[in-house]
Amino acid sequence: MRILTKIENYYKDNGILSTHFVCPYKKVCKGNNNKFYGPKSTFISSGYEKGNLPKLLFLSLDPGKSEKDSVKRLPKSIRGIEEKRDISLLPKNRHWYKTHELAFNILKRFNDDLTIDDVKHYFAHANTVKCSMNNPHRKQAHKILFKNCRDYLISELEILSPDIIVTQGNEAKLAIEKFIFKSKLRTNRYYQIVTINNKKVFWLHTFHPHNYGAFYKQYNKGKGWENYSKRIYDWYVNYINA
Repeated sequence: MRILTKIENYYKDNGILSTHFVCPYKKVCKGNNNKFYGPKSTFISSGYEKGNLPKLLFLSLDPGKSEKDSVKRLPKSIRGIEEKRDISLLPKNRHWYKTHELAFNILKRFNDDLTIDDVKHYFAHANTVKCSMNNPHRKQAHKILFKNCRDYLISELEILSPDIIVTQGNEAKLAIEKFIFKSKLRTNRYYQIVTINNKKVFWLHTFHPHNYGAFYKQYNKGKGWENYSKRIYDWYVNYINA
C-alpha cells in the first residue's frame, strides 16, 4: 500500500483527517478561537514515496497558517500544492524556503543533477501539531496542542519510515526525545543515530528559521550545512553498504 494511502487511513482511523475531524482533543485545543482550522496533512512528495533518494523527513512545529477548505488539507492535495510550487518565488529568509535549501544541501550529495527547485519532489515535511490556530504573524501554537498531538506522532513516523529526520525547533526536538526515543540529544551535539522500527535513522536537529540568531549561528558553524550534509552522506553510504 502506498505511503500516502497509509497516512490518510491512519489519520481517518484516529479522527485527524481534515475531512473526518473527530479528534477527542478538538474542543480543548480549539477553545474559543474562531480562526482555528482542523488538521493539515504531512507533505509526502512523490519521490519520497518511491524511495528514489534517501527518505528525508523534516519535523517542524505547527501549521502557522492553513487553508479553511478541508479538502485542500488532505494528503493528496498537499502533495499537489507543494510539488507545483515555484520555489523561486518563496521569500529567501522564511521557513519554507530554508527547508527546501537544507533539503537540497543534504540530497544533492546523492544526486549531482538535483536543483533546489527539484528537491520538492524528494522530501517529506510533518508538523508536530496538525491543526492551525492561525495566530497573527504565524505565532507558535499553544503548548496544549503540542501536548495533545504528540500521541499521534509515533505511528506516523513508523508509516513514513524515514532514513533521515531533521527536527526544526525545540518542540519538535522534545517530541522526538520524550515520546519516541526516550532519550535526549547529546549535549552540544546537533545529531545522533536513533532507531525506528529496528531501522537506523540519522537525526539532525536544527533551530527553527524564525529563531534567526541561533539558526544562522548553527548554519554558519556547519559552513552552510555542508558539514552536516557530508556527515549524513558518509553515514548513510556506510550504513547501506555495511
